[in-house]
Amino acid sequence: MTKYLILLTILLLGCSEEAKKVETPSGWKDIVSKKEITFLTMNSSSSYFQGKDGEYEGFEYELAKQFAQDHNFKAKFVTMDDVDSVLKGLEMGLGHIGVAGITNTEQRRKKHLFGPSYFSVYQTVVCKRNHKVKKSKDLSKLNLIVSAKTSYEETLNFLKKRDKKLKWSSIEYRNSESLLQEVWKSKNLCTLSDSHLVDLHRRYLPELKKVFQFQSKNYLSWAMNIQDKNTKKMVRKWFAKKDTQELIEELKRKYFDFIEFDPYNLKVFNKRIKTRLPKYKHLFQEAAKKVDLPWELIAAVGYQESFWNPRAKSPTGVRGIMMLTRRTAKELGVKNRIDPKQSIDGGARYLKKLIKRMPEYMHENDRIWFALAAYNVGYYHLRDALALSVWRNKDPTRWHSVETVLPLLSEKKWYRRLMYGHARGLEPVIYVNRIKDFYDILKKKN
Repeated sequence: MTKYLILLTILLLGCSEEAKKVETPSGWKDIVSKKEITFLTMNSSSSYFQGKDGEYEGFEYELAKQFAQDHNFKAKFVTMDDVDSVLKGLEMGLGHIGVAGITNTEQRRKKHLFGPSYFSVYQTVVCKRNHKVKKSKDLSKLNLIVSAKTSYEETLNFLKKRDKKLKWSSIEYRNSESLLQEVWKSKNLCTLSDSHLVDLHRRYLPELKKVFQFQSKNYLSWAMNIQDKNTKKMVRKWFAKKDTQELIEELKRKYFDFIEFDPYNLKVFNKRIKTRLPKYKHLFQEAAKKVDLPWELIAAVGYQESFWNPRAKSPTGVRGIMMLTRRTAKELGVKNRIDPKQSIDGGARYLKKLIKRMPEYMHENDRIWFALAAYNVGYYHLRDALALSVWRNKDPTRWHSVETVLPLLSEKKWYRRLMYGHARGLEPVIYVNRIKDFYDILKKKN
């Protein structure tokens, strides 16, 4: 185990605490004088996270960054553990504006100022099976799990006053995202989550079902210190602009629109081997030969990415058969991402580059699976998973060991201790396992 401890030290070299000390802000005058604005946020898929290219992303991040840019300010982001921590941070003067998908409630307005609502969402009940839930009383028939001390638990406590049969399990230190993953793994579990978060995660967990939606809307807003009326005034003014409203709609489409991808369907895959693959088979073979990889593997990646659709485009901006980001395409010299030849050639070269980048200590037969995980979630989040595998006494050299750890990257208990923070860690596990299946089928058929 000694060599793994040495590895852990290397992986975490330079890692520091997320909540860094900041000078106490004191309102709009402070922002103007320093030409810098401090946003308090959370490390999550909807607010602020590092994408697979290493750049920061998130609905709240992009919106806040534009606010700072439009006012010629430098944007500074400080991550907190949860919404309550963001609000308490504002009270303590640790930041100017809280940008974390904060629900504007009557109770919170007693201690904070809020900007205009930019998002209305509903609490929904989510299961993997289509349970018949027509009214709130039907919830007592479900096996519910929710994050402890959240608005979801408040909702259930309110409903329990009218229905004593209603029961649920409160899970400590688990966020809505990790519980959605638990529901996806089980046929019997259900949970509560905001509608926009469900849409975000159905991108890679399409089997999740919204079986019930509560009627009352929740409104999300930016929050400020109760005394900071000038900042509230400037926020309100900015949100009223046409350009801001157009940006909000664009970011909603990018992060929360659910595109109905094919669920994992081997019948459809076998059909497309006959109808779509012949058009691109020679391109997969040519690209694979250049990088010395099996063409069936490159084709399997292409199918998982786009279902062999050269004009595929995701709301986040990746495009083409191999779904390359703009940044990756530029690095690879790919000028036209929707050109099948360029996309397949670029994707193959990028995968080979990732394989070479994998540490030498990894088991030779597993390097490809680690590289594919990095292709999906990003190299630096994979590094975090390797470090976490050592912490949890798992073998960082084998894929079957690390894949049990990757889903923990979405749990606050773990990601707050890691250098690159939050990631949808279950996604690369699903991604690699499906590619393995597609790859095996292609090898047998060709």
